[in-house]
Amino acid sequence: MSEASRGHDLLAQGDAARHAGQPEDARRAFGQAVMHFRADGDLLGEARSLTRQAQIARDTGNLDWALHDQTEAVALFRRAGDGPALAHALRHAGDMFVEQGRLAHATAQLREALDLYRADVEAPPLDHANAVRSVALLTEALGEHTEARRYWHEARERYHALDALFPDGNHSMREAEQRLAALAG
Repeated sequence: MSEASRGHDLLAQGDAARHAGQPEDARRAFGQAVMHFRADGDLLGEARSLTRQAQIARDTGNLDWALHDQTEAVALFRRAGDGPALAHALRHAGDMFVEQGRLAHATAQLREALDLYRADVEAPPLDHANAVRSVALLTEALGEHTEARRYWHEARERYHALDALFPDGNHSMREAEQRLAALAG
């Protein structure tokens, strides 16, 4: 096996373990991938491994650890100049900061993520919609209800345009409609 594929094999093992409900095995595989990519000087591989490791920490309720790894990944994506991956990592970091009630940190992360999505005409529409949703949740948490309604309207429209992706029903669009109704009442 080539050294380049070893890291990717470790990521695949970690993903399989996570989907099989084996967080410790996933954590171990992702940790080994981080070390492998770091030793090779592969910033993007290391960052991807860190985001997956952060997801395991988040899945198991350890937001502090998740944010540590996610923040490190954000810095690596920024250094590597990978705007789309940076936007995605910033959104997840922002969501975690919202979960912790650290709204000032969340604001910085989510605003930058949304700016990156808006500037990238090739950004995946679902990722862009999810970023708008994250900012809507943030503005609600901040008590900025007028802004929250504006973002929920935009999220609803973006999710509606993606109906074909949701053959079992567009839960994201329904969430936006429910949030709008709650903010109106």
